[in-house]
Amino acid sequence: MDFGKAMQGFLLLGDMQNFDTEEEKLKYKQRIVFATMRANIPQWQPPEDWEELSVKDRLDRLEKIQNIK
Repeated sequence: MDFGKAMQGFLLLGDMQNFDTEEEKLKYKQRIVFATMRANIPQWQPPEDWEELSVKDRLDRLEKIQNIK
């Protein structure tokens, strides 16, 4: 299975949802990306400073991952 394409598909579905807050959007995208990373690299961990970043910065990073072809 191509996890990258599946991840992008789920992220696109998330883009069609109307999240009430940026935090909800972040949680959705983070769940998809982090699960995909762990499925491909079982020992993978999020960046150490992830929780210290602003919601906007985290969303920007997740959207960059989403746009990788």
